[in-house]
Amino acid sequence: MSSVPKILVVEDDDAIRALLIAALRREPFDVHAAMHGGQALNMTQATDYAVILLDLMMPTLNGIEFLDAFHQASPDSRSVIFVMTAGDDTALRHLSPNVVHGIVRKPFDVPQLVAMVREVALARREQTPESAVDAVVAEAGSEAARADPPN
Repeated sequence: MSSVPKILVVEDDDAIRALLIAALRREPFDVHAAMHGGQALNMTQATDYAVILLDLMMPTLNGIEFLDAFHQASPDSRSVIFVMTAGDDTALRHLSPNVVHGIVRKPFDVPQLVAMVREVALARREQTPESAVDAVVAEAGSEAARADPPN
């Protein structure tokens, strides 16, 4: 695996996508972006991503459709997927914990999201056993839940 973790941001909102790309590029990451699930699916067939930040509500191929297609195409993928959503989607109840590692509520705290991605990507880069990556994801997720952004 490359020494620089590859991160994929899948977001149809131009401003949010640009914000995430700019924030993540301050880290030692190779950041790629897609505007919808169809584009992201093509990119995942050519590249192994350490972390995928995935919006749920997108045109062309939404987040749920992407997850289904991605899991079918790459059932053994080690990519850590964080779903980003603004809604209280009923679809979230149907997300498999084997495919989705965490849910990030919009609006999110950008530095906290970057820190979570950094921890997970670096743990994966070091070839940490799956259980250790899961522990980092669980800890980062619990920190995100404790630090709700101001209303």
